[in-house]
Amino acid sequence: MASGPLRAKAGVVGLRLQRELQGHACLPLDLTPAPKQETCVSRSFSRPITDLEELREAVATYVVRAAEKLRQQHQRAAALSVYTRTSPFVPGFYSNTASTRLDLPSNDTQALLNAALPLVERIFQPHRQLAKAGVLMQHLQSTDQLQHHLLVPCSAAEQERRQALMATIDALNRRYGRGTVQWAACGLDPSWAMQRERLGRAATTRLRDVPIVQA
Repeated sequence: MASGPLRAKAGVVGLRLQRELQGHACLPLDLTPAPKQETCVSRSFSRPITDLEELREAVATYVVRAAEKLRQQHQRAAALSVYTRTSPFVPGFYSNTASTRLDLPSNDTQALLNAALPLVERIFQPHRQLAKAGVLMQHLQSTDQLQHHLLVPCSAAEQERRQALMATIDALNRRYGRGTVQWAACGLDPSWAMQRERLGRAATTRLRDVPIVQA
């Protein structure tokens, strides 16, 4: 069909499709995914939480995981939010969020813990049966775009030392299993954690789940 009648019937999209089928590129092919603007880690608890310390452990656990994801994405967060809620199926629904900005964008687990944990007391309420919590890393930027703050001392040597430490921890946890090197703020044996006894196999990402074939 000629381009004129086709455009009259199918519009610009139809005309573009015709040209693509004829081998003419109409749109640039961009295989590079757009960088993420936010990174979230959240989980439901295996049982309701009513204790502040348990909520702190849960939030710390999610911050650790979010920091790992930031490093994998080669990004730093300039702000973060912490939130929690009760079950929407229980009367008296409660939900709350607290946010803060970081003096320097970071993907360092300790820096993110230092920023997130003080927020827990702001969202916690006694006697609330909390069912879920999460952390949201915001205002993400590439690790190549770090800007120094005039009022915050930031030694290049110290920054390199911390980056090397984070890389070592990530490497150990990848090789020997997540949680091999853990942060004390996450607790030793959290009873609130989501039950994983019936977790499906992950043969592509977990070595112990790779099937063994007898030759």
